[in-house]
Amino acid sequence: MTSYDPADSPIGGAVGADPLTFAAVRTRFGDGVADELAAELDRFGVERPLVVTDEGVADAGVLDRVVGGLNRPATRHFATTEPSTADVDDLPLGDADGVVAVGGGSVIDTAKLGSAVAAHGGSAGDYIGVDTLPGPTLPLVAVPTTSGTGSQATQTAVVSHDGVKRGVSDERLRPDCALVDPTLTFGLPASVTRHSGFDAFVHALESLTARDYRWVDERPITYQGANPVSRALSARALRLVHGSLERAVVNGDDREARRRLSLGSHLAGAAFSLSGLGAVHALASSVGGMVDRPHGACLAVSLEPGLRYNLPARGEEYAAVARWLGISTAEHDAAAAADLIDECVRLRDSVGLPASMEAFGLGPDDIDALVENTLVQERRLVTNPRDVRADLREVLAEPLGDE
Repeated sequence: MTSYDPADSPIGGAVGADPLTFAAVRTRFGDGVADELAAELDRFGVERPLVVTDEGVADAGVLDRVVGGLNRPATRHFATTEPSTADVDDLPLGDADGVVAVGGGSVIDTAKLGSAVAAHGGSAGDYIGVDTLPGPTLPLVAVPTTSGTGSQATQTAVVSHDGVKRGVSDERLRPDCALVDPTLTFGLPASVTRHSGFDAFVHALESLTARDYRWVDERPITYQGANPVSRALSARALRLVHGSLERAVVNGDDREARRRLSLGSHLAGAAFSLSGLGAVHALASSVGGMVDRPHGACLAVSLEPGLRYNLPARGEEYAAVARWLGISTAEHDAAAAADLIDECVRLRDSVGLPASMEAFGLGPDDIDALVENTLVQERRLVTNPRDVRADLREVLAEPLGDE
């Protein structure tokens, strides 16, 4: 039976001699901090911001609340729900001297890449990959309106490129400031909450159980494997999100749950920006590149296969997490690890997310493409606890009916 300190992270890991890099976005968290946007733009000397948002944020009145008091000319642009590099190239950058993102992950990712293109020119597709920016971006302030991606805390933007969800990861892509105001999420509909919140849950779990940093080669970005700093963040995030997601879906006005989910999603983003993720997110990105579905739904159908693929390398850790969350009292690790996977399935079903890739119209003929599109995502797979190879198809065969 695995031992752990329930007051700390369920996965302690050694504090080795290998160097670590800590990086964090300057963050203001709490009710009403979105009202500080004008002061933040003044701090960066931004006089002509491009405001990237979406129609839902505008229709809900959130956009006017956030940017209504800027007292400076601002160009507004509505981002698409699942942005592509072409969408970024269509941004009206003009003479903007800074970028503001008011929205969820798609909005923030679009704004991140827009700030890079505005500073360095070219096309968004030119920056796909790791450490591709030649210098700083335009000043960027992120104001998240959902509790999910944690993009306001990370150095990565995810967009579709050539039919596959791809990432741009560069330490210079981190926003200059994040204003994380839970009140902007009060009353969000269940459909938004379930998708974004499940993303935060998977961020926390996957970063907590990523490959240990001592076994990951140094990289230009801080996706360096699970480490003493990231584990502390991801463990706290996991408790917060696991305990609040269902409540927030059932009652969008549950303010305590909203605050916990808002903080948990931000900490999860900060955690995985230091550790990296793994096969679950890589597989979900492959699914997302093949079907027009929200990222949270793609994660929902990818989590169980991804966890089962990593089970040979993370059974002990999954067992420790299950006991730490109080969802298993099993003495043997194999049983406790199975309880964790069962809890992930229960949570997915409880919040109303799809259970299988078959729900998206995928079948046995799509397995090869799913595997191929997953294996190209080196940025994520380097920190997966198990080397990801073509045998990934084995955990896809049963849910896609190829037995």
